[in-house]
Amino acid sequence: VRFPEGYEMSEVEKVEAHVRKVQLEYEKDKLMDMIEHTVEAFDEAVRTLRQERFKLDADLKMTDLRMLVLLQELRLLKEFEKRDNSLVKKLDDKREEKSEIVVKIADCRDKSAARKLEIDKLNPKQVLAELVQLVPETNKFHEQLLKIFKKKIKRQKKKAANEGDEEEEGSEEEDDDDDEDMSDLDEEEEEEE
Repeated sequence: VRFPEGYEMSEVEKVEAHVRKVQLEYEKDKLMDMIEHTVEAFDEAVRTLRQERFKLDADLKMTDLRMLVLLQELRLLKEFEKRDNSLVKKLDDKREEKSEIVVKIADCRDKSAARKLEIDKLNPKQVLAELVQLVPETNKFHEQLLKIFKKKIKRQKKKAANEGDEEEEGSEEEDDDDDEDMSDLDEEEEEEE
């Protein structure tokens, strides 16, 4: 309440003014406390929100990094898939080649076995008779061809590392058999003369 100038307050008015002043100061202190409390709560809420934002930013960055890593892995996997497909194709081709080679080897073995049987069936006497029939004694090359025919041929076979000794013995026996066959022919010719 405003009083005109020069107005003096009575004792009761002074007491009332003092009481009113104390009430106002009390209310002012209460409001100030409430404002401080509200500001502190607001600051705390802002701090909490800021921390949550930092966490979210960190999570977003980590998610971006994971996405990049996954993208790189996807690219690598696509490259590996291409390589795998080409390697699978090569493997299939090589398997086909192997099966063809196995078939050819089996065919060659069959032919070799048939040829060996055919050779085993041949009698050296018959072969000599055929030679004499094809190249008569009157032919000027008869003696040279007969020498070549009777010549002892030692054939060397390819030896595997683990079958080395066995094959050497086998080849020596075969050579001995050939020598005996040729020596039989020589003896028969000498008897005929």
